Amino acid sequence: MKSAHRAQPGPARRTAPPAIVPTSTPPGTAPPLPQNLEAERSVLGAILLDNHVLPTVVEKLKPADFFFSHNRHIFQAMVHLGEKQQPIDTVTLMEGLTHSGQIEAAGGVAYLSQIADGLPRATNVAHYARIVREKALLRCVIHSAAAIQEQAFAGSEDARAVLDRATAQIAELSARAGSSTEPVDWIKCFHSWSEFEDCPPLRFSIQGFLQNDGATMIGGLSGHGKTFILLSIARALLAGKGARLWDLFTVEENAVRVVYLIPECSLAPFKHRLKLFGLYDCLAPDDGRLLVRTLSKGPTPCLSDPRILFAAKGAHVILDTAVRFAEGDENSASEMARGLANDIFALLGSGARSVIAAHHSPKPFARENTMRLENVLRGSGDVGAMLTTAWGIKQLDADSNVIHVENIKPRDFQPCGPFQIIGRPHIDDTGDFALYKKPGECGSLQEEQEPERDKGGAPSQAREARAANIALMRQWLCDEPSLSSAGLSQRFANLGIKIGDSAIRKYRKEINL
Repeated sequence: MKSAHRAQPGPARRTAPPAIVPTSTPPGTAPPLPQNLEAERSVLGAILLDNHVLPTVVEKLKPADFFFSHNRHIFQAMVHLGEKQQPIDTVTLMEGLTHSGQIEAAGGVAYLSQIADGLPRATNVAHYARIVREKALLRCVIHSAAAIQEQAFAGSEDARAVLDRATAQIAELSARAGSSTEPVDWIKCFHSWSEFEDCPPLRFSIQGFLQNDGATMIGGLSGHGKTFILLSIARALLAGKGARLWDLFTVEENAVRVVYLIPECSLAPFKHRLKLFGLYDCLAPDDGRLLVRTLSKGPTPCLSDPRILFAAKGAHVILDTAVRFAEGDENSASEMARGLANDIFALLGSGARSVIAAHHSPKPFARENTMRLENVLRGSGDVGAMLTTAWGIKQLDADSNVIHVENIKPRDFQPCGPFQIIGRPHIDDTGDFALYKKPGECGSLQEEQEPERDKGGAPSQAREARAANIALMRQWLCDEPSLSSAGLSQRFANLGIKIGDSAIRKYRKEINL
């Protein structure tokens, strides 16, 4: 009886780790390389059906991307015919492949004649090409991984060299994938149909004046009442739904919060203004719907400051004035405007209900008698692009603080016509402006603005003409007190003088005074 032999221990042998194969692949067999022969045939068939799609395919594929060798040779022949601007069909392919000695490598006449079977759609060729390219890239990944694994097992180089080579190969594959295949989830970069369906319609916090989810700008000369107008807007917003701005625009919703940033005014004078407009109590802890930052709090904050963005969520943000928040080269209006636009968009992106900003007019606007985006807002070409809407203002009477207001940039709504508000004595008495002239009753700035005096201080020709017109009208009304505005306008017309309804009303008011 033989004794059992016991194996003696020996040195451990290095063994390769077991290959990782899909669970559907039987043990001991390698999984098939990724490929889609139907997509490859569809690409070739689509080119045969419509030669015009070849440039689209060439942008995405090269012959080596085809898995089946017959298809590689056929596609190469198609590219060669296309470069010579020759028609691509079965006959020209057979002739070209035969001439180059590749006809058998391309599957012969029998295979060529079957390519267009199944009638692939030429309009879908980009989709077929993406499938072919995707499979080719996967095969490249597999080959690169195998090469890296083989180098690592060989152990002939240090780990750093193998790792660097592997990193370079992966980077090359990533570059090829980025330039030739569609990015993952690229469609998610765009709004879906359901997002459009669920999007609410345009909304206004103040109907016809202040649109939500956008930036509104108030443009005017320095000292013409921009801050008072912003405070009046804040008052209307905090008064809540149903309140009226200047007895003209209705507040549509209750404001969660108003954030007022005014880095060009210190605390004491702004406190006086808040009390003047009845806003001071909104700062109190039991209310807290008004947050204010003035010059006294420190340097101008960056609008992208996380604390500002957090406070802006759900709030109306007022910037007084916009230029104080513009960053960039002061000599480049475009650069500063772009920076301001990015910050305003950041406020809106953080959830601000609206952004309302005051902006200075260029000094020459003092001599203008019309209101346009170009002459009301400084740097309007860059500034105006970011706005939902903009209103121009100009003070016509400093003593009574009569301010002429016109919309200079409407977007997605029809604004009202020009109107005027008056500050004194109403702000002192009621804490707000009063409506002085309604839309329809108020003329354009040219009609409403007092005629200028010449440099010597003598009455200008326009002023003299105006005085003569008033004298004529006074005489007509003395003779016929019931004369209507239309009748007065007609009498002027009979004399060759064109006078609008708004000017007639203004003359009548002056005569009555």
